Amino acid sequence: MKILNAGIVGCGGFTRGMTVPVLSKNPKYRIRAVADIDEQAAKTVAADTGAINYAGDIDRLLGDADIDAVFINTRHNTHAELSVRAANAKKHILCEKPMGLSRGECRAVAEAVRFNGVKYCIGYNRGMAPMITRARELLAGQPEKKMAYHRIQAPFPAEHWTHLPHVGGGRFVGEGCHIFDMFCELIGCPPVSVYASGGTFLDPEDVKIPDSACVTLTFADGSVCVTLIASAGCPSFPKEATEIYCAGRAIFINDFKAMEYYGYEGRKKTELIFDETDKGHSVEADLFANAIIDDTPPPNGIAQAARAAVISYKVNESIASGSAVPISENDYAF
Repeated sequence: MKILNAGIVGCGGFTRGMTVPVLSKNPKYRIRAVADIDEQAAKTVAADTGAINYAGDIDRLLGDADIDAVFINTRHNTHAELSVRAANAKKHILCEKPMGLSRGECRAVAEAVRFNGVKYCIGYNRGMAPMITRARELLAGQPEKKMAYHRIQAPFPAEHWTHLPHVGGGRFVGEGCHIFDMFCELIGCPPVSVYASGGTFLDPEDVKIPDSACVTLTFADGSVCVTLIASAGCPSFPKEATEIYCAGRAIFINDFKAMEYYGYEGRKKTELIFDETDKGHSVEADLFANAIIDDTPPPNGIAQAARAAVISYKVNESIASGSAVPISENDYAF
């Protein structure tokens, strides 16, 4: 079996807590090099993973001819530029969300990926979580309209860099995109409009961009999905939950740890109880490896990455205007 040499860009908490454990457990990957603007952080991660190279400069990593795939885990405002540079270096790319902070950035990534013929995957892992996959199986073959609700709440401090418009893009661009993609995957047809009501619920002296809202997505088949995104959340309450309703049936997912469904064979069923939350990171990395090894389309490719990114921009537009904003497939056909 081919083993892919991985390079990781960005050596912060997500890399240490998620990417390194996921790649280390997957026999299709070998962590070869790491890079961070803080070279000491890169050195520490290299020592922990056995990577043979570390650097404070991404160009050294991209210049390594033996690296097959690059994992980009940096701050949001660097994602598009680093993705373009990695594509131009002929490296396959798994970039954490968001794809970019603007349509122009997303378009630049799409053009570089296509021109260089590399695989690109965006980190919308929730759509691949085992419980979401199971929910899609339960919904398969049901043509009726669906309604879904997803809660994502947690304390998101006002001083966090995600709230800086030109660095993190704000809560909807930086994290809400996960949920918008998950809804699209659950419903399985194009979104046609978004309406968001909300604003800044944290200290407006510190946060200059909307941080919380109820967002409604309407789909071409008439299905409707709503997400509540709360930045002034409660740490002692589960962060996420999903409810899905269709044709007299119901599915409930509690924080990606436990799943129940009702109305199937006339009884309640509980299954897929995990000790820890599983939001699909391992599945995503494995499917990405398969796409490279087998030369098949990657999971969460350009079209899917751009779709949720554009929805997230339109959420901010809707809050600003107080009106629903239409969505066309041409909006994200970069």
